[in-house]
Amino acid sequence: MSEDLAADAAVVNEAIEDKPPEMAVAAPTAVKLLRGIKDDAGKWQKNATVREMTGEDEEELARLSTQDDLTYADYTSALLTRAVMSIGGQHLSDDSSIIDSLLIGDRDMLFLGVVKATYGNVRTFTVTCGSCSESSEVQVNLDTDFPVASAKGSLTKPRKVLLKDGSEVKVKYLTGADAQAIALAGETLAEQTTSIVAHSVVWGDDRSFKVKEQWAKALSVADRRTIVDTVLDDQPGPSLEEVEAPCAHCDEPIIMMLDWASLLFS
Repeated sequence: MSEDLAADAAVVNEAIEDKPPEMAVAAPTAVKLLRGIKDDAGKWQKNATVREMTGEDEEELARLSTQDDLTYADYTSALLTRAVMSIGGQHLSDDSSIIDSLLIGDRDMLFLGVVKATYGNVRTFTVTCGSCSESSEVQVNLDTDFPVASAKGSLTKPRKVLLKDGSEVKVKYLTGADAQAIALAGETLAEQTTSIVAHSVVWGDDRSFKVKEQWAKALSVADRRTIVDTVLDDQPGPSLEEVEAPCAHCDEPIIMMLDWASLLFS
């Protein structure tokens, strides 16, 4: 082969060679938190940034999901530790303690932000109609289908709860760390109630959690219920609600309910 032919062949081979595509990095998505984290100056920082999920993230979370004792709070912490880039001026490189200190509502705000960063503001799902058994596409608008509930009390100060004997206790909004502990408290409703009371009631001293737990067990059933109702009925943050759309074939309403994980990976 002549030098000219060899050169031409080299040019052609280079032109048709499959090159791996250059992967563009998506811009971070901004999320406004409800309370955020307190900085060194004592101010609450609410501006967060999240990134889209990658195949590596999906594989890691899928491996995590095979654990028998995995709780939803654990799963959320693992996901957010990977996808949350910063809150305020603080970068969150693998620091799950910051993620766990966030309010449950703030964690849900970040989760929703990750879904938006990954798919955009609208997700489309294929759903089978219960009336005609045909498949239709249902669109979920992440900006309008997940209303954000405001707090009834101050997010930074404990709320007062009046007990039967006229005394008062103070309760706080639950954090991710609280949710993780409560999920592991026990299988019965009574055990869960004890854990919620012990984790939500705040005192002005350094009493141990064991002491708080014993106090929660000694409390009357009515007072325990009052505290739990106060805590659970006032949960600020986005809520997953039913999404309804008409069937494309029979026009009957299709009602779809999603959880956070299926919203991200389904």
